[in-house]
Amino acid sequence: MAISRRFFLKTGSLTALAAGLVLNPNITIFGQSNTQSNPGHQIPTSAQQQPAFMFTRATFEPYVGGIFQAPDASGHMISMTLLSATTNKPKANTRLSTRTAAETDSFSLMFRATEELPPYASIHRLSHPALGQFDLFLTPQKQENGVVLYEAVFNHL
Repeated sequence: MAISRRFFLKTGSLTALAAGLVLNPNITIFGQSNTQSNPGHQIPTSAQQQPAFMFTRATFEPYVGGIFQAPDASGHMISMTLLSATTNKPKANTRLSTRTAAETDSFSLMFRATEELPPYASIHRLSHPALGQFDLFLTPQKQENGVVLYEAVFNHL
């Protein structure tokens, strides 16, 4: 069975393209060739002006066990206790990655609430006596014995 020149060039080109994508995934994912020299995209000024932009794990550590408040669907304030502020580390290289993971300032906060926050919203306005008011994206984790856990994840690239 003879292989045509057109078939040979077509399959060879596709194979080379696929190998290039597998060996250098950052070009595909980030649209740039070197993420270490250009660590991120431009962050909008409006986002930089939000209080949560400057928060680090050290910001919340003194308030573990403290009370934060968020409004429910009717506007009544729900008390939420900050249970933990945990650092998140990137996973070790996988077989698909050829580069080391970029260092990020990533951490998560776990809150315990006695009542549920509105299910139709995921960004909630929290308030704290020392930190003031700020918006957080909270996801419900589990509910046991009337206790609801919410998690907020920060990832500063």
